[in-house]
Amino acid sequence: MGVTLIALAALPLVIGSLRVTGRIIIPEGDVLEEDLYAMGNLVSIEGTVRGDVFAISSELRISGSVEGDVMALVGGRVDITGDVEGAVRVAAIRLGLGGSVGDDLAAFVVEADLAGSVGRDVLFVGGEASISGSVGRDLRLQTIRLGIDGEIGRDVLAKVESLTFGSGARILGDVLYLASSDAAVADDVVIDGQFTRRTVLAPVWAKAVTRAISVLSLFALIVAGLAASWTFRSTSQRAVSMVEDHPLRSGLVGLGLLVAPPLLAAPLFLTLVGIPVAVFVLLVWLLALVLGPIPAVTRFGTVLLRGNGGAAAALVLGAVVWRGAMWLLPLVAALVYLVALAVGLGAYATAGWTLRGEH
Repeated sequence: MGVTLIALAALPLVIGSLRVTGRIIIPEGDVLEEDLYAMGNLVSIEGTVRGDVFAISSELRISGSVEGDVMALVGGRVDITGDVEGAVRVAAIRLGLGGSVGDDLAAFVVEADLAGSVGRDVLFVGGEASISGSVGRDLRLQTIRLGIDGEIGRDVLAKVESLTFGSGARILGDVLYLASSDAAVADDVVIDGQFTRRTVLAPVWAKAVTRAISVLSLFALIVAGLAASWTFRSTSQRAVSMVEDHPLRSGLVGLGLLVAPPLLAAPLFLTLVGIPVAVFVLLVWLLALVLGPIPAVTRFGTVLLRGNGGAAAALVLGAVVWRGAMWLLPLVAALVYLVALAVGLGAYATAGWTLRGEH
């Protein structure tokens, strides 16, 4: 969703209203007869938008009405106290809903307070959610804490650490949840369907899709590694040597490169001029997360092959064994990935810097 928003904001838009400024306000009583594409510190819709809204901002407020969908990437808070006739899809820090959403609500936020109404489904991924309003159909969440004190029209499917049903909760379907402890349920809660706590939430098809994605990601890593080694031949060869000669230094440099870009991008999102720079920094950082382990994995494969077979064979063997180790040892998978990523990324950076100095 975030990539789509960035692309929509960056493309020349021939249909709709494109507004880029510090504060973008549709005043009360005004009617915008087209889609709104907005980039600014504050986007406030107090009037009416007869179309869709696409926003990248530090804060989004909707106290008027939107007759289409809302898609937003927000660095702070989203407040919807008005009416949205279509669907709402947002990524933000906080989400407050006191108005109404006619269609679905999909949110990736740290904290959400849904006191209004949603006409269809709610899909939420985040840290904490409080639902005291109404949901027309299903409620599907993955969060740390969930509190329900409103009406859910159909089923609740949740993966949580703690789940609480308040005295005003009314569930017209089933409740299926995965949690580390039993849910806290008030005495007068109404649940029309089954109330089940299970240890496995994902269905068989989801497991199959997950495994397919894992295999495809391994294939993508190998292809990307071969392409990078061929395109940046000198840098890739030097990076593999850096892993062998200076693994500790490469790892420390890589850790710094993993931490610095998000810290740099966060304040840039708060300024209009800094948003494109922050987006570019994050895109490069995401690319580094994919390609970073390649030098370390290649060096590992070289050790396994004892120097035979060439760099391509070393990359393939090292990648297969590396991913296999993460699959067989899930408890230390994150550590195995982080070590390869930090050392490889640091080796890339060090190799590029030394080659720059030589030339």
